Amino acid sequence: MKRLCETCEHFSPAHTCIEKPTWGHCMRLVCGRLAGKAEKGSPVFTWADSLCDDYRPNQPTPVRR
Repeated sequence: MKRLCETCEHFSPAHTCIEKPTWGHCMRLVCGRLAGKAEKGSPVFTWADSLCDDYRPNQPTPVRR
């Protein structure tokens, strides 16, 4: 499995009319120096196919019966 942003628990996909989101925001708390000019705690723009060292795979949603 590739460690792409779109499969990371920190990724929040953009809401567009496109079927599969191509971009979104990383919701991980970030420091200003790591995210350019972003303030601490601000979401950071990212492409869905980007890679990141802080990747965490999404946990499967439990099936309700």
